[in-house]
Amino acid sequence: MGHRFISEHQTVKVLLEPEGAIFAFTMKTYSYLLFVTRRFVGVKKIRTADRIVAKAGYCAPRALDLVHQYYPDGL
Repeated sequence: MGHRFISEHQTVKVLLEPEGAIFAFTMKTYSYLLFVTRRFVGVKKIRTADRIVAKAGYCAPRALDLVHQYYPDGL
């Protein structure tokens, strides 16, 4: 497993890891996640309280899978 960079102490959060990157703009209710992975580059809107990136073990592809699982029709 490669190295990861995680910064989640601000409104703008960053996850850089070997399988991709997530740049998140978090607010009280919603977060906007910019994914950069091999299979997807784009923005997803989620509920901040769902803590999807943490539940995915800070892995960008797994976080994207969880977004699709939690929000199959979008938010």
